[in-house]
Amino acid sequence: MRHVLGLAVAAAIAGPAMAADLPAAAPVKALPAYVPAYNWTGAYFGGNVGGAWGQFNFSPSTLDNVLGTVSSPFSTSVTNSSVIGGIQSGYNWQVGSIVLGIEQDLQFTGLKQGFTVATPAGSFLAGDTFATKVDFLSSTRGKVGWAWDRFMLYAAGGLATGEMDTTATYIARVSPALSFTDAHKFHTGYTVGGGAEYAVSNNVSFGVEYRYLNLGKETYNLGAFTPGATAQTVSSTVDLKSSEVLARLNIKLQGLGLFGM
Repeated sequence: MRHVLGLAVAAAIAGPAMAADLPAAAPVKALPAYVPAYNWTGAYFGGNVGGAWGQFNFSPSTLDNVLGTVSSPFSTSVTNSSVIGGIQSGYNWQVGSIVLGIEQDLQFTGLKQGFTVATPAGSFLAGDTFATKVDFLSSTRGKVGWAWDRFMLYAAGGLATGEMDTTATYIARVSPALSFTDAHKFHTGYTVGGGAEYAVSNNVSFGVEYRYLNLGKETYNLGAFTPGATAQTVSSTVDLKSSEVLARLNIKLQGLGLFGM
């Protein structure tokens, strides 16, 4: 009995000492807060600025007002570049990693170019000039993209429209030198391209985009001159093909508290 009591007393004395020698329990670390993946769904608006490189194609012709004969002695292409900028708005739908969208934009540019007839051709004389300038460009495009959280690559394409002015000046013949302008001619065509965009916050994203634009031919009425016995009525078809590189800024409306969003 004494032996049993001695063991119990020894255990009671040694227990706390042994516990003191054990390593302290490691503190439990809190789990990191859950951060949901970015979602591109929602309406947006923004602006863009960049460069445009364009090719204007001219095909002047004359109509003899007495004989009714038409002459198209030559066609020519001229190129130029200019700054371009504008605004855009649209809506994106994200399904998994796929982003579908639609966008409308309006672009303004100083893109223009002309040429001077170098040698006589048909009823045109050396020194006659033709020039075209762009008033505005616009497009309505569909978009298909692939998103990696806040980064997205996309392709886009659709309807392109624009308005241009064309002027012709004819050096003195029998009549004095004359100048005619056919303004605000509306063109339609198509545009295709693609870009990359990164959301720096839940409501702001930056991107870069390339697009190719093809505006179809329209006929400009460019007055008349009298090179000899009969007057000649002049017209010219003009079209535009261009490449554009744009830096873009978009503001996503969801979360801003606008219009109940």
